[in-house]
Amino acid sequence: MKAWFFVLMLLLGGCAFVKVPLTTPLQGVEEQVVEGEGRAKLVMVDISGLISSAHIGFARFSKEPPLIPRLKEELRAATADPDVVGLLVRIDSGGGSVTASDILYHELKQFGEEKNVPVVACVMDKALSGGYYAALAADAIVAHPTAVVGGVGVITFKFNIAGLLDKWGIEEETVKSGDLKDFWSPLRPGKPEEIALMQGITDRLHQRFLKLIEENRDLKSCTLKQVARGGIFDAPGARGLKIIDEVGYLDDALALLRQLAGVDKARVIIYRRPGSYAENIYAASAPLVRELSLIERGAAELLGPSFRYQYLP
Repeated sequence: MKAWFFVLMLLLGGCAFVKVPLTTPLQGVEEQVVEGEGRAKLVMVDISGLISSAHIGFARFSKEPPLIPRLKEELRAATADPDVVGLLVRIDSGGGSVTASDILYHELKQFGEEKNVPVVACVMDKALSGGYYAALAADAIVAHPTAVVGGVGVITFKFNIAGLLDKWGIEEETVKSGDLKDFWSPLRPGKPEEIALMQGITDRLHQRFLKLIEENRDLKSCTLKQVARGGIFDAPGARGLKIIDEVGYLDDALALLRQLAGVDKARVIIYRRPGSYAENIYAASAPLVRELSLIERGAAELLGPSFRYQYLP
C-alpha cells in the first residue's frame, strides 16, 4: 500500500493538523531615505486624518497599525538611532479623540526632550483642534500658505431620538440602579444635571488645551481669548496671531529643522514597511487613518459621552 494512503488516513482520522495562516505577519518598519545626504538624519512622521487610538472606518481592513501605535513604533526607532538629529511632524488633521490627541502631544514632547533634538511641525492642509493640540509639542510650527489652523476647544454631543421613537410608536423601557445610570442617553432629552456635568468636564478639558497653548506659545492674553473661541485661521492670520511660527512649504520646514539641529546637510528619512511607496518627501505619509463616515461617527456618539478635540463644522 502506498505511503500517501497512510497520510490520507491520518488526516481523515484527525491525527494530524495543518495550520494555514490567514494573514501575513506584519513586518517591522525599515528606514527609507527620501532625499539629502550626509551622516545626520532628519526623521519625518505623519499625523493624518481623524485622531484615534484605534482603527476607524475602512482603515480596519488595513495591515498598518492604528495611528498611535504606528507613531510610537517610529519614534522608538528614531530614539535608538544616534544619527537622528531632528524630527519633522507632518500634520493634516481636523482632530479627534481628546485622549488620543493628548497621547500624541505627550509622545512627541517626550521624544524631543529625551532625545534632545528639535521638533518641527509642518501643517499641510489643516491642523485643527486635536491636530493643533499635537502640533503644540513642536519647537516650531510651519504652515503651508493655504493651510488652516485653530479650532481650539472641546465638543461633545448626542442625538436625541426620543421624538423619532414616538413617531414610530416605539416606547423606551429602562431599568436602572441609579438616577444617572443611563447618563446622556439618546433615548430622551438630557436632564439639567447631566448637561451641567457635561459642561463642567468640557470646560476643564478646554482649560487643559489653553494651558498647553500658554506653556508652548508666547501669546498675549487677548490673543489667547480670541483663539479660545474655537475659530479657524488661514496661515497668514495664524502667523499674525503667533499661533504658528512661519508660513512656508515642506522644504522650508525641513530647512528650519536643519537650522535648529545645527547641520548643513542631512538625510531625510521615513520609516516604512517593505513594499511601501517612498520616493520623495511628499510620499512620506503612511496609509491614512481615514475619516469617520457621518453614519459611523453618529453611531459612536449614540453609545455614550464622548469628548473630542475635533473641528465639527
